[in-house]
Amino acid sequence: MVDLDRTSDEISRESFVLSLKKQINISYGPKLKNLYEKKVYPKFKKLNKRSPSNRSEIRKEMSSQSEFQIWGSLWSSSQELMWEVIGDEIYRQIPELNIRAKIKKPKGSLKIKKNFKLPSYVTAVDIHGMPGGYMLNHNKEDISAGVYCEGAHRIYSKGQGVAMGGFKVMDILIENLKQKYKDLEPQKILDIGCNIGRTSIAVKNIFPKAKVYGIDVSSGVIRYAHARAENLGYSINFSVQNGERTDFRKNFFDLIISGTLLHETSFRAIYNIFRECYRVLKPQGIMSHLEVGVRTKDMQDDLYGQWYKDWSTHYNSEPFWGKFHDMDMLKPMINGGFFKNDVWEEYINTPSGSKWWACGAQKK
Repeated sequence: MVDLDRTSDEISRESFVLSLKKQINISYGPKLKNLYEKKVYPKFKKLNKRSPSNRSEIRKEMSSQSEFQIWGSLWSSSQELMWEVIGDEIYRQIPELNIRAKIKKPKGSLKIKKNFKLPSYVTAVDIHGMPGGYMLNHNKEDISAGVYCEGAHRIYSKGQGVAMGGFKVMDILIENLKQKYKDLEPQKILDIGCNIGRTSIAVKNIFPKAKVYGIDVSSGVIRYAHARAENLGYSINFSVQNGERTDFRKNFFDLIISGTLLHETSFRAIYNIFRECYRVLKPQGIMSHLEVGVRTKDMQDDLYGQWYKDWSTHYNSEPFWGKFHDMDMLKPMINGGFFKNDVWEEYINTPSGSKWWACGAQKK
């Protein structure tokens, strides 16, 4: 297997970081609401003769509170510690991992574009604070970025109390699509922003006869995704591409998916991605994009909740997080070419209790 060989000490360090994150996010985080309701809100209302009008006003007031500052410092420190722990594991064995990632007789394919230009929303920040971000690429064989992402999957979401990861929720989304589109039996599937290929493998399991393609802008991530899929026995075609403009021909795919990709792009990129989805979808083809279950329009009566869930915009190197949740997602789908009656958005409830959100459309 191409994944890390972790020692017992390294596994223990990861367990400590996971426990720390759970304590910070599950035990301490919710208590900030008491601080807001009993101290910050009454003080604001007394001074301004009104309630806060938006999440920005709440952020300004909460940022001055020592309790929030301590919690925020703990949160950021735990995030840095997560990357440090994973990084120590990677750089102890990266030469061996790069060798393992070379597949002699692949079932699928791997294409890395030379001089590929990453979009500015990826190069401007190290998303989630990951060292080097998706740009991390030491050489033409390097898989460090992918191994970092694999490590984060073991800790990041679980540490926030998310019991079911996005690649597992993809199974539920596909089942919902089957109910919505009774004849769904895709022959060619595209996974945009596939990361290490978890969602690509998820749809391959559901549609084993389909040809699955996974694209991402990170060469280090794509190399790892290819090696990971091959080691697990899957035939998937991976390539470095930007979902805003791909090299696939018109009317090529029956189904296009993405999992928690959109919030890491930009306002303009989403319009471009949906337009490109329309171009490469066959007539009657379907696209669907899975995201975290936060939509500002459905939280108008909960400004505190808006502020609390907007953490990543300001402190987790995800500058588009808040603006994405503010967006009307039907507009870019219609602008991309889909008819108004054929676009949709909905929440997805999971057995674990977590809530996700998805949007989609069918090309007519």
